[in-house]
Amino acid sequence: MKTNIVLIAAICLFSITSCEKKEEEKKEIDYAILHGTIKNLGDLKVFLFDNPDVNGPIAVNPDGTFTDTLHLSQSGYVKLRAGYSTIDMFLSQGDELTFTTDIASQDSPTVFTGESATIQQYIMTKNEEQTTLMQDYELFFGQEPETFISDINSLKERQIKILESSAFPEAFKKIELKALTLYNMNLKMHYVSNQKYLAGGDDSMIPDGFLDDVGALDKDNDANARQYNSMYLEIVTNDLMNTLETKQDTVTPFLEGIVNELENYKSPTIKNHVISSMLFAFSPSEGDVHAMKDRLLALVSDQKLEESITARYDVIKALVKGQPSPAFTYENYKGGETALNDLEGKYVYIDVWATWCGPCIGEIPYLKELEHKYENKNIEFVSISVDTKDDYTKWRKMVANKELGGTQLITENAFNSDFIESYAINAIPRFIIIDPEGNIVSADATRPSDASIESKLDDLLK
Repeated sequence: MKTNIVLIAAICLFSITSCEKKEEEKKEIDYAILHGTIKNLGDLKVFLFDNPDVNGPIAVNPDGTFTDTLHLSQSGYVKLRAGYSTIDMFLSQGDELTFTTDIASQDSPTVFTGESATIQQYIMTKNEEQTTLMQDYELFFGQEPETFISDINSLKERQIKILESSAFPEAFKKIELKALTLYNMNLKMHYVSNQKYLAGGDDSMIPDGFLDDVGALDKDNDANARQYNSMYLEIVTNDLMNTLETKQDTVTPFLEGIVNELENYKSPTIKNHVISSMLFAFSPSEGDVHAMKDRLLALVSDQKLEESITARYDVIKALVKGQPSPAFTYENYKGGETALNDLEGKYVYIDVWATWCGPCIGEIPYLKELEHKYENKNIEFVSISVDTKDDYTKWRKMVANKELGGTQLITENAFNSDFIESYAINAIPRFIIIDPEGNIVSADATRPSDASIESKLDDLLK
């Protein structure tokens, strides 16, 4: 009897130990396996994005096939880009998913196989319906608020019915239900922005309570940021921009205002995302660029982003006031070439622009007014076009048709020209002021449309 008791105890102990071991093994599965066949890929690249766990390139075989193990901190959405084609997916730990797509044929659908194939098909259908809803962008975001809300809520209700009647895992249903809600919040924020733009900044046409759900959303939630990615992060970023706009602070530089807000956030994913998307604003106009670099580095937790901040700093630290300006020698509309040292002895106010840039065109009337007011003063107005060689004729026609004054130049290699790269210009219009000795006064100067520009130029020319 004693032997039997010992044997039973041993069996029980073995069973418990085995169960515990299996549970541990189950917990160790923190990845999904993705197999892909991409037809007609050629030399195009494939990469994953919109999910911080797996963002990055995928190594693809010459025949367009690949297998990749994707380590995930939790279930979530991810996008795959193959050339100009994007595939949206939802991946969970333990998934093994296979897909086949032909990026050369719009009529050839992406085909999924695997346990979560029906989820992927649902996501594709959902995206198609959402795209169809916004097919006429201007009409969609230009309609009356009540009609707009009715349209987006009707689509959401239809998609919820499909979701609830499906055999999808309950965990996915719960996550997807929130995704549908976040999608509608994004649409409503875009609607408000569009209406304000059309009304010249007036938002009185927006009904009270229109964005109450956005206001109630927890906008400092790292789990949401990692699970819903751009669906959530876009709301957070737009809300942050709205907060800055509401403060109407015209003194604090743009990026400094963002950093001031982000220093109150806890989510590392949110801080990384916002700084990555706003790093273009890290410019000499930020005042103490050394202190700004340190503040940015203190906020981020991604090594590649830290490297990008440092690289950006290394460029702009040479562009602070008093440093020698990078030089240029560009084709002059009137013939020959003009170099920066040809203008020595005068202040130089530079407008970096392009014929395809709407905001640049919007500055032209104000720039003409400045040119007229400061005619015969010790200042030269120089416009440098970053149009490509394909738009060279368009540039010449616009200079002639709009009767552009000052010195009209064009770069030899658009944004990849040395002068443009030296000034870290990746967005236009951009204005620069250089003193008579060829030193930088401002690498990111006030625009002609800004009422303060005249007093600033008057101070220089005293």
